[in-house]
Amino acid sequence: MSWPRECQRHAMSSRGVPTAKYRYNARGSPRVEVGLPQYTKQQIEHLSSLAQGKEWIAELSIINGEVIIDDIQVSDKIDQSNLRWNIGDNVRNVGYIHNHPPGIIPEFSAQDFILAFNIHELRQNKDKYPYTIMGVVYPIGETLKIKLYGINPTPERLRQFEEYRDIEATEEAMQPLLEEMKRRGELLDLKMSK
Repeated sequence: MSWPRECQRHAMSSRGVPTAKYRYNARGSPRVEVGLPQYTKQQIEHLSSLAQGKEWIAELSIINGEVIIDDIQVSDKIDQSNLRWNIGDNVRNVGYIHNHPPGIIPEFSAQDFILAFNIHELRQNKDKYPYTIMGVVYPIGETLKIKLYGINPTPERLRQFEEYRDIEATEEAMQPLLEEMKRRGELLDLKMSK
């Protein structure tokens, strides 16, 4: 996430430590930028290879101003992954990222949104980072694509998404609700910067 004075990163850069990031931006208002470390793409490819066709899920944590992939869990089932919540996660966590391997639809499900809403509720750093990041990684041919949203939902949203969970809805089925959330600033579509 972007914030005014990135002292740590600038200090590292002045000493020659690479700090390039994969940047994802939400255009318009509010403006949110998420910078992932330069090794993120290789880390995601490696995790997906290790998972051998199963799902994996991981926290997005912020430590010393850097958003990192942390606390990785590889599923023991084909279509199910569980995120472990540990002591301290409530102050470090800014969201989660997971993969949908081949055979699982390449978009978020209602269950993915419910997880993001629950994480949002548990986070204690929302004053500094008001949007919770949710990410999905999925294959297109031999390439892995990353899709990120930022969410800051109103309290009644969880109930609406639980109704969609009952029918195992995906983004396509939830488009009217997602568009409403975008209009209200509750959902930001984060696109990779060029």
